[in-house]
Amino acid sequence: MKIAVLFLFLFQFCVVSAQNSISDSDMDSLDQLISDLLESSKKEQKQEKKQEKQAVKPQKSDAAKKQEIKSSKVKGKKLIVIDPGHGGKDPGTISGKLYEKDIVLKLAKKIEKLSKNYKNIEVKLTRDNDIFLALEERAVIANKMEGDLFISLHANSFPKDRNVGGMELYHLDNTRDEYANKLARVENKISENTSLLGTILVDMDISYYVGDSLDYAREIGAGLKKDLKKYDVKLRGYEKGALFYVLVGARMPSLLFEIGYITNKTEKDLLQKDEYLESIAKSLLDSISVSKVK
Repeated sequence: MKIAVLFLFLFQFCVVSAQNSISDSDMDSLDQLISDLLESSKKEQKQEKKQEKQAVKPQKSDAAKKQEIKSSKVKGKKLIVIDPGHGGKDPGTISGKLYEKDIVLKLAKKIEKLSKNYKNIEVKLTRDNDIFLALEERAVIANKMEGDLFISLHANSFPKDRNVGGMELYHLDNTRDEYANKLARVENKISENTSLLGTILVDMDISYYVGDSLDYAREIGAGLKKDLKKYDVKLRGYEKGALFYVLVGARMPSLLFEIGYITNKTEKDLLQKDEYLESIAKSLLDSISVSKVK
């Protein structure tokens, strides 16, 4: 940051010096300023490197430390990292005795179990029990596992109108869609670092994985639409982009999957049935197994 300030200052100085004569004392002052800025910049760079190392190995909660993270990628298989949203002190959305954190964990485990029937897919979970993981930890875990696709599972709610229902697939992207932005704000609120989101996105090229993420969303969405037709569940959209903090930092295509509305009675009942969850899991894996995304 200070280097940029220095270059800007030097540019302005050159313009001024071209128009006016500069005294020796001014030159001495400039030399001192440059020296101070360079020294300050060195300290800042050291601090940034230290922060980068901490980002690779973030401080975790005691519960999170129990999660063993391994990079055990199998050659010839796509590694899909499934992230059951919320957990521990963060229940997610609630409807009666039904907690979002429990539904998505149950679905994640079914996806992991069914994946053993696919020769070209391997599935790992960011959490396999009821523990809290910060949003920023989840993508870091996926990166350490060297995943090929990161999918964060969530369940939606809309208490004001319990007739609202359906599934949605999102990828990380900027959007003017107010509904998508509102949903992102709800999902982002658990993170203490959400206020940094805009700054982070400026510093990274979020478009790098957008194409592959969108292709995965289209393939998975088309599969869900076909495979879940008998349940009469609406697919509200699968080409939507939004600034979900949980997807920031994932060095792979990534999606946020809203599996339904637990405030909708029909969907709430379905989400508590093993058969329905297994249908979602199988549809997801079927689409990924034949995906054209490399």
